[in-house]
Amino acid sequence: MASYYRSKQPSCVDGALAQLRQEAAGGQAEPNTIIGFLAEIFRTSPEERERLLKAEPSNYVKSVDVISLYRAGLPDEAQKFAAANNLAGLSDRLRAARLPPLDAVRPSSTPADNDLLIGAYMASGNTALIQRILDNYSSADDGMVGDGLRVGFMMSKFGPGLAPKGRDSVMIKVACSKYDCKTDQTKFLRVMTLGTAIWSLQSLSAQDDGIKKTLSEFFSRDARLKNLFGAEQTAFGNYMTAVVLVSPFQKERAGAAQDQAYEQMSKSASIYENLGSGKDAFEPFKNLKK
Repeated sequence: MASYYRSKQPSCVDGALAQLRQEAAGGQAEPNTIIGFLAEIFRTSPEERERLLKAEPSNYVKSVDVISLYRAGLPDEAQKFAAANNLAGLSDRLRAARLPPLDAVRPSSTPADNDLLIGAYMASGNTALIQRILDNYSSADDGMVGDGLRVGFMMSKFGPGLAPKGRDSVMIKVACSKYDCKTDQTKFLRVMTLGTAIWSLQSLSAQDDGIKKTLSEFFSRDARLKNLFGAEQTAFGNYMTAVVLVSPFQKERAGAAQDQAYEQMSKSASIYENLGSGKDAFEPFKNLKK
């Protein structure tokens, strides 16, 4: 998918759909990105839409096509295609749910919305879609911005567990408690939406200059976000230093000096993992260096 907007080669779409069929057969399909991808193609290229819908052999992918047609803002076409492929029940549910089309998707507290817009970007190369993902940071308060960045940095390095090997995975639980997710998940899910945005866009920027430029310019032109981004980058660097040094001290502790070093660095890492301020997290480590 990632190369489609550069070449517009049908083989790119065919390859992506072949992979989706394999993933679906293995029970591993994550369709949000390809739904956004197909929706953008269906919306902008009637000829390619007709080719893809006529040729699809998989019932699972046909259901993805129905969702994609709704996301493309083509409800009549979605209903016709669904009726012709024994998917009228799905179409009725989607129509009742009033899925917003791509043009109306503004990520806030739904992480999947990031994937939809990334998929649409892969089909179009339109960086305004990436800007819409990042705009979620502009309207978030300082605490949410910092926590979202921290979750994103940890996800980029350590995956969905947000913890290195040998450390307890606590950040998700702490965020859930901090934002009272058992009462109302909206704020917690917004932090996760912010986190998955920075994780996915930083990862994709390594191969895509459009995303790289949009991401860099977004944080550089807003003084508040630039400062928060820089602070979280520094805090993450300090955390990485602490956890890298904790491991050998944990294995080789012998005597008061080693015990103190281990305890201070472990304390520093723990403060960071529990969403403490970057300054507070670095304080024990700074004291050790003195």
